[in-house]
Amino acid sequence: MNPEVAAIIVTHRRPEELRRLLEGLAAQEPRPALVVVVDNAADARTPEIVRTFPGASEMIALPGNPGPGAAWKCGMEHALTVPRITHLWALDDDVAAPPGILGRLLSGMEKGGGEVIAPLLSDADGRLWGFPEPADPALRGPIRQAVTPADCLRLLGAGPHRFTWCTGASVLFTRKAITECGFHRTDFFILGEDIELSMRMAARFPCVFVADAVMPHLPPPPPAGHGEQAARWHYIKFLSLLQNLTYLSLRVPHSAHMRRYLAGNYRRFFATFGWHLSTVRDALACLRGGWFGAQPAGGPLGKALRARKGF
Repeated sequence: MNPEVAAIIVTHRRPEELRRLLEGLAAQEPRPALVVVVDNAADARTPEIVRTFPGASEMIALPGNPGPGAAWKCGMEHALTVPRITHLWALDDDVAAPPGILGRLLSGMEKGGGEVIAPLLSDADGRLWGFPEPADPALRGPIRQAVTPADCLRLLGAGPHRFTWCTGASVLFTRKAITECGFHRTDFFILGEDIELSMRMAARFPCVFVADAVMPHLPPPPPAGHGEQAARWHYIKFLSLLQNLTYLSLRVPHSAHMRRYLAGNYRRFFATFGWHLSTVRDALACLRGGWFGAQPAGGPLGKALRARKGF
């Protein structure tokens, strides 16, 4: 059966990044059979940009910003109403799709017998920005030594390699994986719903990555004059990450292996924002919410913390 891929893009006020991604998807071989853009801001510019895609495309407007988990779930549910779709490709709006990337992912998935596959992610300078966590412990040290994707390819080989979790900026799922294992959760607020889904998948299906497939991750710089607002949003996002990782590590059986990273993320939080009464109080709130409250950051305790911070 020839693969029929639906690309599901979650966007939020990034028209130029969305346009760049759609141009890259249009040049793929094979080209996605369907593109579904879910707009978390219902921006007036988005429909025109979506219409530039030369194949089948649709836009779903979500007023407000219910978060990436809710948007990916909405887009995937819509794509699955098209019977011919065999694969779902979840994409952030700020990744770029270089020529041949979809074909490489499909071939790697077939070779590795995987139901899920992810590429490496690079930054604007060509350095390694993100990578899936190898299932083989012997590969975890070498992949952390890699500075560039080329280093990763040299140290690990092309693969496919099994993984235990990955970030969700670019992940290709089979229809079977989604229909049998479910969608992104919608109660994480932001940061973590992609990791949870990948670990849920990896606990049930072979999930792989290939070191010779690289997608640039190119978020735009904050707008001029919005430094304070960007810093505040960065703080809120970090709190969400802490609570979500605490919840995953201590309350979700298929994510228990995340415990080895939990203390390091709390240390990184204090290294970034300093040791102050307010930061200690906020970190303890994240620990309480995720561990004792057994809630990700989208739950009542996370909402209360953000309200206390004026968000």
